[in-house]
Amino acid sequence: MAKRTIKDTDKSRNIQITVTGAMSLDTMETLLAEVGKELGLGLSHITTLSRKKYPNTRHWHFKKDPKAKGCLDVTYWPEGALFWITIRKYEPDWVHQSGQDMAALLEKRLAVA
Repeated sequence: MAKRTIKDTDKSRNIQITVTGAMSLDTMETLLAEVGKELGLGLSHITTLSRKKYPNTRHWHFKKDPKAKGCLDVTYWPEGALFWITIRKYEPDWVHQSGQDMAALLEKRLAVA
């Protein structure tokens, strides 16, 4: 089976993080909350993506300040063994930097997990 990937669009860039899909949604959420806290980000919203295209996903929004513009989007799909951070091109600088920082921390944590 070919490795699945998430493609960039005209409006956003995606940073894909290597996973096996073996981690539960709740365990991934705990890890994300820890990494977010380290980066000074708070979870502002938890939802899912398209049930048809990505069944059983979990999708998180992180914010630096609840009232500030912008949010960092993170999605985990265990069944597809996909985990990615979406950075929309119009987002403020903090989102672009936080996305890079979060990806680096997650890669390190997941490599040891």
